[in-house]
Amino acid sequence: MNYSALIVAAGKGTRMGLGYNKMFYPLKEGKTVLEQTLQLFLNDPRCKQVVIVTNRTDLPRIVRQNESGKIVSVNGGDTRQDSVFNGLMAVTEDVVLIHDGARPWLPMDCVNRLLNAMEQEDAAILAVKPKDTIKKMDGDYISATVEREEHMLAQTPQAFKTSLILKCYNKAYDMGLNATDDAQIAELCSNTRIRVIEGSYANIKITTPDDVK
Repeated sequence: MNYSALIVAAGKGTRMGLGYNKMFYPLKEGKTVLEQTLQLFLNDPRCKQVVIVTNRTDLPRIVRQNESGKIVSVNGGDTRQDSVFNGLMAVTEDVVLIHDGARPWLPMDCVNRLLNAMEQEDAAILAVKPKDTIKKMDGDYISATVEREEHMLAQTPQAFKTSLILKCYNKAYDMGLNATDDAQIAELCSNTRIRVIEGSYANIKITTPDDVK
């Protein structure tokens, strides 16, 4: 199945203490975070297009450093939701995989499982079971212990039929909704059942310095 990959790459690196976009942080593999993230998609013949969404400051550098014919670079917005919507405007394939640029260690078998699911589904996401006990809080105190088996930790990529997620984003703006991920937009703005596919604990999102040790 052919697809477009939409890479959200506008991170400022605040929690990393960098003072610059964490997409340019050098990993021990010898590549930056963004280069490592892009490698999987650029090497996958099913990926016909990579849309990189970033901020106006970093856009020229990203354009200079990524000249593959697959890549389209787009200015982001004020929020992640705005950035994804801008990126969706440039998507050309019928299926889009929306991925956090700060997840550079995505295994290919996760992409394979997502695409296999998308042969029958309109939407599918990666998720893993929580390893730790989850506590519900009331201020600084525990109010309840949450049953782990009923919860999953969402990851990216999140896969959608492009026409579906575009309709959902347009509806979300009409309704004034602010969502934390793309699946929530689809949950709130459609009746589409969203398939949950086994993700990988290796597919971590780089947020703090501990994540790259």
